[in-house]
Amino acid sequence: MNFSVIVEKDNLDGGYFAYVPQLKGCFTQAKTLDELRENILEAIAVSLEDSNSDIKNSSVIDIWNMEINTQYASITSN
Repeated sequence: MNFSVIVEKDNLDGGYFAYVPQLKGCFTQAKTLDELRENILEAIAVSLEDSNSDIKNSSVIDIWNMEINTQYASITSN
């Protein structure tokens, strides 16, 4: 099985946050990316063990990082 894992920087404590859109309630946080990788693998395993787990087909096709310049109303993407 393949899952999309969304990883975000946690600006409040400087750590990281990850979640799996296909698995309801599957998320975790950590101080380092290595720890986050271990934590999200465990969270996925726990979600899959739950017999009530609802696995959705992934609708994520890409993740875009976009910068909006409101002064000039232009859009750039990385």
